Amino acid sequence: MTDVITDHADAIGASGRSSFTGPPPDSEDTARHIGEIFRRLAQAAETFPPQAYARIAAAVLVALGKAVLIEAEQQAERLRQRTAASPPGIKVSASARRVDFDGWDPGDPDTQ
Repeated sequence: MTDVITDHADAIGASGRSSFTGPPPDSEDTARHIGEIFRRLAQAAETFPPQAYARIAAAVLVALGKAVLIEAEQQAERLRQRTAASPPGIKVSASARRVDFDGWDPGDPDTQ
């Protein structure tokens, strides 16, 4: 089984490996990311035998599911932190009401 993988790895060559393992596109465009996923899957289907491609597709689906669950947990944690009750005590914020003082202090010895 290792020989089969090695044979295909040799058949891919260095340029083929980089097309599979290259970084994702640097873009905010969702369609471009989806297109890159399909491009790599199609290239894997042409490069590997059906059994190997089935394992690749299964691994992609597992990785996608794991990434989705991690992101969902992070979003739930952020939401939980935003909606949590504030701890008791003094609360200081950047948008607190500011009061202008006139500067006169009745306890100041210089003004008596």
